Parts: sequence; C-alpha cells; structure tokens
Amino acid sequence: MQGRTCLLAVALVAACHEQMPETEVVHGDLVDYHYSLGLELCGGTVASYDATARRAAELLDLSVERLKQVAYYWLTEVDYAAVWAEDPFCAAAFGCAVGLRSAGHGAMSPHEIVHTIANQLNVSAAPFLAEGFADAVIDGPMEEGDPRPYMTLDRSGITDGAGYPVASRFVRYLLQVHGAERFAALYRDVPEASDLVDWDKAVRASYGVSLDALSEEYLAATECPSSLPSLPRLECDAPALMADLAGNFIWTSSLSCDDPEVLGGMQPPGEPIVFGETHLELRRTIEIAETGEYEISVVTPEGEGTRGQALIAECDGCAWLRGYNAVLEGSMTETHWLEPGRYSVVLRGFIEAETVEFRATRQ
Repeated sequence: MQGRTCLLAVALVAACHEQMPETEVVHGDLVDYHYSLGLELCGGTVASYDATARRAAELLDLSVERLKQVAYYWLTEVDYAAVWAEDPFCAAAFGCAVGLRSAGHGAMSPHEIVHTIANQLNVSAAPFLAEGFADAVIDGPMEEGDPRPYMTLDRSGITDGAGYPVASRFVRYLLQVHGAERFAALYRDVPEASDLVDWDKAVRASYGVSLDALSEEYLAATECPSSLPSLPRLECDAPALMADLAGNFIWTSSLSCDDPEVLGGMQPPGEPIVFGETHLELRRTIEIAETGEYEISVVTPEGEGTRGQALIAECDGCAWLRGYNAVLEGSMTETHWLEPGRYSVVLRGFIEAETVEFRATRQ
C-alpha cells in the first residue's frame, strides 16, 4: 500500500543539523520515498524500492517483518547540497546513506536503499563489504581481481580506488556459493577500520578457512557449477513475455511516468535542476527455449536531446561470472547468441513515449 503526503519537511539525520526542504512523499511497505517539489515520480518506483529492500534483507539473513522503515530522498542539486552541508563526503557523492535514511540526485538510486537495510545489521561495516554488498544486490558493475588489496580501505579509499566492482564480484561469489547466513556473520564481524588480521579472524569464524584460502578459492572459480542455488537479478522478478509458436517475442508498450509499472522520474522540461540524468524504465523477462541466434530489435524514443536503451541479461547461472548479453542504444537491431534460460529485458527512455517496442526473433 502506498499513500502520498505533500509538503513534508523533516530532518534527514540528526547529525546534519539541517532542516530538509519541503518535499512530497510516497509511503511504501518498507521505504518512504521523498522527492523535491517540481519533480515527478513514476508509478512503479516505490514498489521497486520495496523489492530492493526485501532482497537486501534476505541476502543478509534479516527478517523482513522486523525491518525498520527506511527513507530515500530524491533531491534537486540545491536541496541535496543543503542536506549534506556538514558532511563533505556525502556532499561530493551522487548519493549517500546514513543510518536509516539516504538521499541522491537520481530518481533511481537503489544502491543507497541497500545501505539503509544493511545498516540495520551493522551500521559501521567495513567499506569493502558495505559497498560490495550494495552493488551486488542491484547488479552493479563487476571487475575481476584479488579482493585483498581493497579490503582495508576506508570509504574514501575504496571510492577513489575504484574498489566497488572488485568488491561487488567477490560478494556475489560469497552469497551464491556460501549463502546468506555466513555472509551476514562476516558483515557483522569485520570492523569498519580493519586490517587483514581482522579479516582473517572473521573469515575463519564464518567460513572455517583462512582469508588467503577463501580468496584463492574465489580467484580459481572461473567456471559455473550446475548445482548452485540461483542468485537472480532484481529485474528477473518482472512479468514474463509469452513467446509465439516460433519462439519469438514481441513487446510493445507506452512509456509514461503515470504507468504503475514504469520506474524512475522526470524533471520539468527545460529546467536542468537535477544533477545527472533521469530516465524511465520498463522491465520484463523472457524464457529462451532453444539455443541459437536471435535478432534483437528495439525502438525507443528518438530525436534531439533524447535517446533510449535496451538491456538483455541472463537471470540465472553464476552471479559473479555473468554480464549483460546485450546493451542496445537508441533504435537498432543486433544478432546475439542466446543459450536456453531466463533473461531480463529492460527498456529505458529519457523522455515519455506513446510506443516503445522490443522484438527477439529466432534466426
């Protein structure tokens, strides 16, 4: 259930000593979503934030029923600067989370919501684990590499040192291969300011092996066993498209912010009051029955100052090994080899549109 309250003004966190600008708010089951006046929030955004919060709780072995309500603030550049006036780190970031509340420049910043859930397990977790977990839940970028050089960095160090993708990949491995319970114990036990001795002690307690042994096991895991439980993308919870008799998929839809399935938000035309970009997003899944080449076509909003994008990605398999199968920009057609299995399809547009279309045609 969601309810809208207008012109709400509250403090983001006590430490900020700043009064939040007036905002509108939509109350979700787990997330209260606030946004600056003049912005337009799309109909499916809060439900997607609730889903992100649930997934984060499950992967940290937390009871969803016992979670505290968290908040996200989508703010204009001026409002965002006011909130973090006394926190230079957060002020310089695209988004930031403190305790149960977070704020960002973008309508879709689920990374920050993951932090507010994880903070209910350990508010002072090691930055490598905190950032790696947040990006793992939302399927952020990944990068191969030895995790040990990044484990002891502080939050500025891991941001400046581009450690997020390395941490994200390693965390996905731990979650899928060893499960949520062990990872939750590790998340609790490694201190925020840590050295490799701290890490080794916590790894031995949670996984029964040394830090070096666990790291080497991970680095050697370059093939996907068939026996692992699935760790699907959040987008894979979307409704399924039905194939025709030939195994082809056709999906035509509008892209309107009022649609209860559309995620994202819009800013007033001609008023660049939001740092960065906003977009609209629709999600579906497809089930590929036969291996082969598929011609993927997408038609998304075109024209001066606009562009679209489609992302097709494997849902299952090994989460630390998979990447996007296809990223199509604008309106284009490409041929891709697809193995049997479930895939997410995400259509993005940077303006509203009466019609967007996706096709996957077996060759």
